[in-house]
Amino acid sequence: MKKFQNKPLTLVAAVSLFIILLIAFESLANRTTLGLNSILHLPAQIASAVVETGFELLHFKSIANENKRLQRDAAALKSRAAALDEAVSENRRLKGILSMKDKIGRRSVAAKVTKLDLTNWSESLVINKGANDRMKEDMAVLADGVIIGKVTAVGLSSSRVSLVTDPEIRVAVVSQRGRASGLMYGITHGRCIMKFIPKDADIKAGDTVVASGTSGVYPQGFLAGKVIDARLEFNQMYQFAVIEPAINPMAIEEVLAVE
Repeated sequence: MKKFQNKPLTLVAAVSLFIILLIAFESLANRTTLGLNSILHLPAQIASAVVETGFELLHFKSIANENKRLQRDAAALKSRAAALDEAVSENRRLKGILSMKDKIGRRSVAAKVTKLDLTNWSESLVINKGANDRMKEDMAVLADGVIIGKVTAVGLSSSRVSLVTDPEIRVAVVSQRGRASGLMYGITHGRCIMKFIPKDADIKAGDTVVASGTSGVYPQGFLAGKVIDARLEFNQMYQFAVIEPAINPMAIEEVLAVE
């Protein structure tokens, strides 16, 4: 009778134990599932990150390639613009040379400067026209409406032009303001000296001097330079003036040789 009475308690205990075991098993199963999910989730995250990084790298590479292409296009456009500017500038200079030819009314030859030769003893440049182009020695040479020298040597296809700053060159000049006349000599180093100016002549710093035309080589009225300083010579018989040529030889690109 006592054993029979304990059966319900045993059944209850068994059922309770089963329920506890079921709950424990379910909990363990959930944790196992969560663990497996966590383990599988990490590779998935890595794979996703790799794919995303790959797409980003491809995108950045595409942007970099596009940037390089744009830079090349910009450089090409800049080069074409520079070439166009140079062509416009050259066209303007050539028009100036043609205008000088019409003004002078004498036979003339247009040429390009190919070499500049400045030393302590001489100052000259070389042009790309020679005997084949009917170049001759003693032709006056102008650039941008300014007297720059004369032809002193002629080859078949090139000629040497001695600049007004060369000690071998003489140019008869007159000041525009006071009409003081004299002879301009080259003294190198980018300077000339005007000598044999009458002592009572009106000449001073800032005056412009032009070719007087009396030498027979240089056409009259063309600009030669500017007076930097004027003084009496030691013998008190004449004045002299230091002249700065009207154009820097480094800036000369095209010239006009005039017979």
